[in-house]
Amino acid sequence: MKKLNSLTRGIVVFFMLAVLTIMEYFLGINQVPQILLWIIAIIKMALVLNYFMHFYRLFESDERGNE
Repeated sequence: MKKLNSLTRGIVVFFMLAVLTIMEYFLGINQVPQILLWIIAIIKMALVLNYFMHFYRLFESDERGNE
């Protein structure tokens, strides 16, 4: 699968967060079990950590050989 460039990936993540937030809202007003809201919150957290906070870089070694 072809890698997405930064702008496209940012737009995809933005829309995924928007869709998950809308789902979370409607699930919240319909009083579904809280576990569903927690699952959505964890997915949103993972998206933000990975894309906006670059969490994955903490576990990569430096190109200069430093870890």
